[in-house]
Amino acid sequence: MYYTTTTVNGKQLDEFIAKYQDQAKFLVFCQHCGNYQTLWSCPPLLLDVPQFLQGFNYIYIIGVKVIYDEETIKSAHTAEKIKEITFQSLQEVKTKLAAALLTLEQQIPGSVSLSSGGCRLCQRCERRDDRPCRYPEKMRYSLDAFGFDLTAITSDLLQIELKWAKNSLPEYYTLIHALLTTQELDKTILHEMT
Repeated sequence: MYYTTTTVNGKQLDEFIAKYQDQAKFLVFCQHCGNYQTLWSCPPLLLDVPQFLQGFNYIYIIGVKVIYDEETIKSAHTAEKIKEITFQSLQEVKTKLAAALLTLEQQIPGSVSLSSGGCRLCQRCERRDDRPCRYPEKMRYSLDAFGFDLTAITSDLLQIELKWAKNSLPEYYTLIHALLTTQELDKTILHEMT
């Protein structure tokens, strides 16, 4: 059905913020997403993003390409099938990657991961009912929730062009996770974990 490849790149966080963050511009896109105001991982966030990021010095971007085989692409001949394959494959990869990054956080003091897209730990997020998150120790925010330009990040730092489903399943999708750290890391640690 699919296989994955991983690309990792790191940057000093202050440079990354200066080049890729524009909250006013990119959070407008979040307002048009079904996750807006319905998931604790998504805007409007209850944390001060600049203050949150101040605690870190480096960011490591982890891009995982979910590459579909030809047979899978051909089998996705309806909108429903495209949606089914997309959801199933991306959730499998995202769940595995998120678990690996949570493990890595435990091994690297002063680190926290960022996820791709909205949190899916629960069937229904407690935010919809004005209740606190059930799993705050596992819930992670995404880069786009912080107002980062994912297209520029993947292009510049990972040399990957983002693909989207239109009338067919694309050749691949890309999940973009990150690890914020206080110390510089050897990027091979991230390759080994993912």
